[in-house]
Amino acid sequence: MDDAFFRRLVAAYEHDSRDDPARFARRTAAMAAFGYAAILAALAASTWGLVWGTRQLLHGRLAGWKVMLVLGCASLLFSLLRALWMRLEAPQGLPVTAQEAPRLFELIEKVRAKTGAPRPDRVLIDGELNAAVWQQPRLGLLGWHRNHLVLGLPLMMGLSTRQLGAVIAHEFGHLRGAHGKLGQWIYRTRRSWTLLALARERASLGGNVADIVLAFFFRHFFPRFNARAFVLSRQQEYEADRAAHRIVGTQAAGEGLQAIEVQARYLQEEFWPAVWRRAAGTPTPAAEQPYRVLREAMPASLAHAKASLWLADGLKRLADVDDTHPSLRDRLAFAELKPGVPRAAEVSAAEALLGSSLKDWIRRLDERWREDVARLWSERHRYANGQRHLIEELEKESATGAVDADDHLLWARAVRLLDGDAAGEVVLRRLVGERPDNLPGCYELGMLLIDEADAARSAEGAELLRRVAEAGNNPWAFSAAARRETWLERGERFDELKKWRELLKKRDAEATEAMQALHEFDDGAQHFEPAQLSRRVLRSLQDLLRGERAAGRAFVVGKSDAAAPDWRFCLVIVERAKGIGQPDAQSWWAELRERIELPCPFMVIDLAHPYWADKARKPLVEQMLAVPDAQVYAARR
Repeated sequence: MDDAFFRRLVAAYEHDSRDDPARFARRTAAMAAFGYAAILAALAASTWGLVWGTRQLLHGRLAGWKVMLVLGCASLLFSLLRALWMRLEAPQGLPVTAQEAPRLFELIEKVRAKTGAPRPDRVLIDGELNAAVWQQPRLGLLGWHRNHLVLGLPLMMGLSTRQLGAVIAHEFGHLRGAHGKLGQWIYRTRRSWTLLALARERASLGGNVADIVLAFFFRHFFPRFNARAFVLSRQQEYEADRAAHRIVGTQAAGEGLQAIEVQARYLQEEFWPAVWRRAAGTPTPAAEQPYRVLREAMPASLAHAKASLWLADGLKRLADVDDTHPSLRDRLAFAELKPGVPRAAEVSAAEALLGSSLKDWIRRLDERWREDVARLWSERHRYANGQRHLIEELEKESATGAVDADDHLLWARAVRLLDGDAAGEVVLRRLVGERPDNLPGCYELGMLLIDEADAARSAEGAELLRRVAEAGNNPWAFSAAARRETWLERGERFDELKKWRELLKKRDAEATEAMQALHEFDDGAQHFEPAQLSRRVLRSLQDLLRGERAAGRAFVVGKSDAAAPDWRFCLVIVERAKGIGQPDAQSWWAELRERIELPCPFMVIDLAHPYWADKARKPLVEQMLAVPDAQVYAARR
């Protein structure tokens, strides 16, 4: 489904939901019932067609259309059964019992009783800054659930007992009474249709025949039901918040939300990067004890120099269609609370509820974390060694003259990864000093400086981002403009904001049009050209692909479009090696995308993906691969 179309549907249904929430919920429930009935009808029809067609063939009444009917019905029946059964894996975590943590279970039972939610069958503690009630259906769409309550130890370390109680009340609020049953039933129906859509997309044998049966539903019913279910889920987030407000109070609930926002940014930007930087100096994580450190670090993060900035960013973030949760600002408005970084609890929920056993839980999570990351840590250590070699190589080269701009950017990123932001800043300043018009260098230095507590350094970062945003339609212009807008708001520079927002709106429209054009391959003539990446950039890509057994050959080409006149955009095209145990064709490209480092925007194309494996796109693939010097990697046979 087209993302813009989905957004329009969501906007329209949100309006309907505000006008009459009860009526909207009834209509959505009716659509869920219709969708469920449609799946059952398709199941019955495919079963009948398979049985009838098989009997016809067994009695010697052969015909081509009967063979296609049998194949289509078998393919559809298999997909339907998979979608209906929908056996979800149990959540990961360490089980905790009432005997091990009596105070924790007292809190859980107290909150559960007040919400009227069913008792959790299991309570788990994991290492995330999160809490969730996870329903695991034993019979797919038919239900019969096991309820798991998952509590993150970092969450418990960072919140007070009342704040944690508000989080648990919110989660239980999703399960209470008719509200919970309707929401979960609609969720399961929506998920079944999603799984069915994925199964039909991957189907080959008999797929085209089978999909005729479901074409109407995928084209007309599912997009609208999906949008309605999304809006209802967001509506029910407010109902879950209401339950937390009633049981624990708006103050504790709102403070908890804001504490989580700040602590999430601290973990993402400060704590875990510092942990992983240490992989450069040691081949194993044997000496690491992250959760032991977090016991003190989580409460202290609320007094971090950037805490107010992190909260301001969170308040600025709008609700989007990739998350059913309302925005933080909307949730605080619903609680009728003014924003503000809360104080750290004198005694954390972890200390109050786990007591003397907290040390043991920390030890167990540290041990589990070391086991889980051992392979990735080793890979990061090897990667860091390569980056250290790159740094030394470029330092020597820079002593005799200017370094290639792309290589200089890689140099700065490598230094930031291994030695931190302060060391990376030195390299970025040298790049910008030698090449004042280098937009990616100005952008990365500006983004590094603009969040500084020192006003002069922050203003310098804002000035660099202004230069990038005003430099025209380029890949960094919109992001630079958006970040500078936040800086202007924070400094209450309202006289500049109005004009700057006009530029931001323009850059947003340009970036959207450019990205759509560069990712579009079905309409109009395509223009491909040599990527012109440096040998060091390509060497990094080649090193990564050598560790991927599924990669046979790789090509890198540039793509240009009139909608992106000042953009440099690359396509990394991977052809599979022959062999068993191949990664999933639907998702491998995304995994590679996260690990590839290029000095410009790019997309990864896995030629085994159904979209690219389609024979209709063979001429387009041949056009890309025919670009001069496109091939950059070939696996050893």
